[in-house]
Amino acid sequence: MTMLLILLLALTAATSSAFSAGKGFGRPPSSSSSAFAPFDRFRASCPADIASIQRYDPSLLRGDGGANDVWVAVYRSSNNLPSVCVRTSTTAPGGDSETLVSSSSSTEMAITTSVVSNESKSNGNEGAKPVAVARLGKDAASGCHIIDSMRCTLKKENTDPDCDGGSEHAEAIGVCIDELVHSYLQRYLEDEDDGMAFDGGIHFRGTLVSGKLLDSRGFREVSELSADMHSHESDLEGALSKYAERSTSREVAKNPGARDRALKIVSGLGRIDREEDARRAKRIRSGGEGKEEDGEEGEFDPWASVKRYL
Repeated sequence: MTMLLILLLALTAATSSAFSAGKGFGRPPSSSSSAFAPFDRFRASCPADIASIQRYDPSLLRGDGGANDVWVAVYRSSNNLPSVCVRTSTTAPGGDSETLVSSSSSTEMAITTSVVSNESKSNGNEGAKPVAVARLGKDAASGCHIIDSMRCTLKKENTDPDCDGGSEHAEAIGVCIDELVHSYLQRYLEDEDDGMAFDGGIHFRGTLVSGKLLDSRGFREVSELSADMHSHESDLEGALSKYAERSTSREVAKNPGARDRALKIVSGLGRIDREEDARRAKRIRSGGEGKEEDGEEGEFDPWASVKRYL
């Protein structure tokens, strides 16, 4: 009996020691755990300075843009460095020990500070090059606004489950979409422009990557081909539902900026008069701003966009 009591006491002491050392039901949260250290990988500037778009790609400003176009520029935040750039003690071929190389175990290694650019030294964007840009402009033919000229330098193939959207590329594109949607809502609510409607008022030419991001934000796929060749358009009820889900999602909560943008958009959508917005949307669809609701639509020429090159 005494021997059994001694064994039980020894087992209890060993179990307590294992838990205190973090070997019980799991390791205690460390400072390097992303689950316990929420941060924003990207910061956005909207409306962006034209100089920042010029630094990204000057050719984007050589199109048929309007004076009221809104640009957004997305930058890496100060506390976010590329996860594939690490500092190792091994000398890379043709370099020294400070050379940045790609590693699959980057989370276990210290990220070098040599990649910190001028943009991380201050909160401004002076001299910094964006990683993603996009534009919100009005299409004169349809009377709707369209998000286009979306570009991103990050590789979509580099996935990361901790990113909003599954990769840094998707997260940066998502920031562009959210910022431009919020900008559209601000103009819609402040100016009370009768030629603007949210339901169907924003068009987007989606891709395999951006299409999923649009679906997760309540944009609906179009069922008919239109002159601007868009694949998705804004949906008032769908956007309100999806952005409300994003504002309370635990996954989105890892990025405080994404949650704040979702809350701002939900707040703006909640202020929209449903009946008035439906009236505006019907008016725009029936012939565009300034035209009577006669139900007639112009004939669509699918080759119109390429005829100027022939």
